[in-house]
Amino acid sequence: MDALASGRDATARAVVAHLSSTGSAAAVWDYDEAARELVCRHASLADLVSRRIPLGVSVTGWVASHRRPAIVSDRDTDRRGDHYVNDDRVPKAGAAVSIPGGRLYTGGVLEVYGDSQRWTTQAGLTALGRLAALIAAGVPNAPGEPSTSFPPRDWATGLERENRRMAAELHDGVSQRLASLSFHLAAARSALAELAPEPDTSDPVSFAARQLTAAGELTQLAADDVRAAISGLRPPVLDDLGLAKGLVSLCGALGADDLRVEVDVGAVEPPRVAPVAALALYRVAQEALRNAVKHAGVAAVRVRLQRRGDNVVLDVRDDGVGYQQAPDGTAEPRSAGNDGGLGLRSMAERMRSVGGHIELWSAPGRGTHVRAIVHDGPAGS
Repeated sequence: MDALASGRDATARAVVAHLSSTGSAAAVWDYDEAARELVCRHASLADLVSRRIPLGVSVTGWVASHRRPAIVSDRDTDRRGDHYVNDDRVPKAGAAVSIPGGRLYTGGVLEVYGDSQRWTTQAGLTALGRLAALIAAGVPNAPGEPSTSFPPRDWATGLERENRRMAAELHDGVSQRLASLSFHLAAARSALAELAPEPDTSDPVSFAARQLTAAGELTQLAADDVRAAISGLRPPVLDDLGLAKGLVSLCGALGADDLRVEVDVGAVEPPRVAPVAALALYRVAQEALRNAVKHAGVAAVRVRLQRRGDNVVLDVRDDGVGYQQAPDGTAEPRSAGNDGGLGLRSMAERMRSVGGHIELWSAPGRGTHVRAIVHDGPAGS
């Protein structure tokens, strides 16, 4: 968060340092729109900085021109080309992802080489894509500094677009393959069951049947992990139901005999809230509800979503134990009897990313009230 607040350059530098700390070779390439070239701004190998690559040349140029991620199994044989040719300091395997560019054709490329088991997988590619989105989210640099960043709502839109793309790729690619794998494993297991009347015996057929059962269970676990990753990138409920009904669904999942949940969202949709604002508000509601249930010992919580002029306002109130705020309201709030805090900082950062803000009221024994406000334009435009 400190790097994000310091600018895109600082964020890119922090990402490269993070990737390099694992022994990988990493670099961030910015797009020079006038020259239609990529310029290395930050790299784990200092002599790479300022190197230029024409758009479309090598893996990095290919990723920028296609704005699609790439996994590299071996630099020497990759058909897209290798701008690190004969450089033994750079490992052979790695991956590269595009950086969202806002109004530009592309924002550049983030690449990392090393530890092939980590980066040449769909999970590694997804993690790299999220780091690229963070770089794009860095606030504009000071005047005179090179920058491909853009205003808060624009980069939030770019981040949202990138998350949607990655979620779609996971759903249409990995999820579908896992579903197909599960089907084939089940078919093979059924066929073997006819040959192995006693599943607990030690003959090869029974052993194969047990291995297929284990493989099926692992496939299901992998599918669950992919669904969780997709939800983390972009909750499907927002696309399927919209923000208002999505909040109803979220609150419904919290219902329990010892917890009363009230939801009031009828005044907001239609019209539809803009996607970036909807995602930010949904995540704030998630965090506030999670904190209420986990930390505040609540018996009742109320969620209200309403439109006030050009603003959309989300209120989450609970009747929990509350906490003592600092006199100036600047200290990180902490729930009574718990030192873990309420995560107000993450909620505030999320709302700032879409031009909104967080307000909070709490006192010992009086519960907690979180309010998120975002300007969304007339009729949700």
